[in-house]
Amino acid sequence: MADISNSGSAYICPMHPSVRQSSPGKCPKCGMALVPESARFALLQHMTSNPMHLVVMALIMLAVISTVMMIKL
Repeated sequence: MADISNSGSAYICPMHPSVRQSSPGKCPKCGMALVPESARFALLQHMTSNPMHLVVMALIMLAVISTVMMIKL
């Protein structure tokens, strides 16, 4: 595992955040592809950046919960 400074881009394992390298590759612990550190929460940051996304996510969760509850009755 290479020591990465905060100024450069680092690649990390999604399953083992302690594995950090300065270039893409495979995790030595599990063999998964390393991803750019900035990509870890990119989808979550995108979904919470717009209030409309939060409304849509809440409505989808309510629909799923109500459907599951109706099926179990």
